[in-house]
Amino acid sequence: MRPWKVGVGLTASAGALSVWALWVELTYLHPFWRVVVVDHGWYVAGYGGLALATFGTGVYAAARVIGLGTVGRKVDVVERAIRRGAGQDSALAEALARDEAGDYS
Repeated sequence: MRPWKVGVGLTASAGALSVWALWVELTYLHPFWRVVVVDHGWYVAGYGGLALATFGTGVYAAARVIGLGTVGRKVDVVERAIRRGAGQDSALAEALARDEAGDYS
């Protein structure tokens, strides 16, 4: 899994939850939405976008620190080693070779 995918997914879900929570908490402003959007819409959008970008960057950095960036590469290296027969499990290497040859028995 790539860290940017983790960052995007968590940011999207956190953003959706934040928007929902704000919507629920600010329903009393319903009669004044037009005034709020006209007077302060650009500021709210700008600060919200910056907050999402900051959160996404933080999640990406945390994913890089804990090593999610190298997990995909490690799995690829191990899989190639097993398919070559240099892996630790010889029975798995044989089964994969039979599978690639089309012998499904």
